[in-house]
Amino acid sequence: MPSFRGMFVATAAILIGIANADYYIEPSSVPRSTRESWCSDEKTTCPIICQQMEPRTTLVNDCDADELTYGCLCGNNKRPNVSEYSLTLPYFICQEWGNQCVKACKGANQCAADCREKNRCGASNPKKYNTTSTSTEATASQTDSSDTIYTNGPGGSVSGSHNGATAALEAGSKYSLVLVLTAMFAGFAML
Repeated sequence: MPSFRGMFVATAAILIGIANADYYIEPSSVPRSTRESWCSDEKTTCPIICQQMEPRTTLVNDCDADELTYGCLCGNNKRPNVSEYSLTLPYFICQEWGNQCVKACKGANQCAADCREKNRCGASNPKKYNTTSTSTEATASQTDSSDTIYTNGPGGSVSGSHNGATAALEAGSKYSLVLVLTAMFAGFAML
């Protein structure tokens, strides 16, 4: 006789499998030219994703427009989760699944909204393989990795707030402009 625990584990496994299942559409429901375009984009995007991981190479990059299947394997023998990115085959399939879902709603607004809102596609939260940092001060640090990219130089600011030194420099530049303009005005007045 099956135990309650065994049934619970089996049910949980089935539900997890369903929750993690990719969207499926019948390949023949999409025009061949569209499927070929999707595969072209997939084959372009896979190497870009693989370039974010050492050794920055791609071992497998394939796509089958007839079956809507793909293969993307990076140089480190890891398969990136391309479903987290736009312009990949899983993204396009998800979008088309949403289109077909909306069409099946036959004008029911809530149904159509649920098709899109409850089934988000693409770049929801992709893994960042290399990080981007912003800096307002030029400081050396031994903890920075070689993949860190700085987008703001010394004295740069991400927000509108300034520290004391920056504010003093801004005030000084404004007052020096006023001083120069006053001197010019006084010079013209004496002529």
